[in-house]
Amino acid sequence: MVTFVIKGIPKAKQRPRFAARRGKVIAYTPKTTASFENLVKLKAEKEFLRPLEGTISLAIRFYLPRPQRMIWKTRPMPEACCDKRPDIDNLAKAVIDGLNGIAFRDDAQIADLHVTKKYHAGDGEPKTVIIVDGVKNHGTQSSL
Repeated sequence: MVTFVIKGIPKAKQRPRFAARRGKVIAYTPKTTASFENLVKLKAEKEFLRPLEGTISLAIRFYLPRPQRMIWKTRPMPEACCDKRPDIDNLAKAVIDGLNGIAFRDDAQIADLHVTKKYHAGDGEPKTVIIVDGVKNHGTQSSL
């Protein structure tokens, strides 16, 4: 199991943008998405010598900045669930794309994915916690 933290405000995967250049339409990734994915890659390259093989279990915890309405001076400020933008699936996609080819060969290897999105605690800071693990049990298990 490998755990690492990316400090800073988590960024969601944005849709590709299109532009006309010399009479042709090109698609490009917005800068904020590309820079966050590259940050994930840089951190992952320090943790993985080579991509993991087999089935992968991935847990991602996003801690977003607390909005002003949730900052108090006299009351405790525990972590709180976040129901605002950015969307949790777009946040996860940015991390998965950053890990692709570094932590695992292909994102199709991910069989277990757990993602949470919260506001950080009062004494915390915005960050992304990533936990990558190979699944030990390759058998099927039914909960029905």
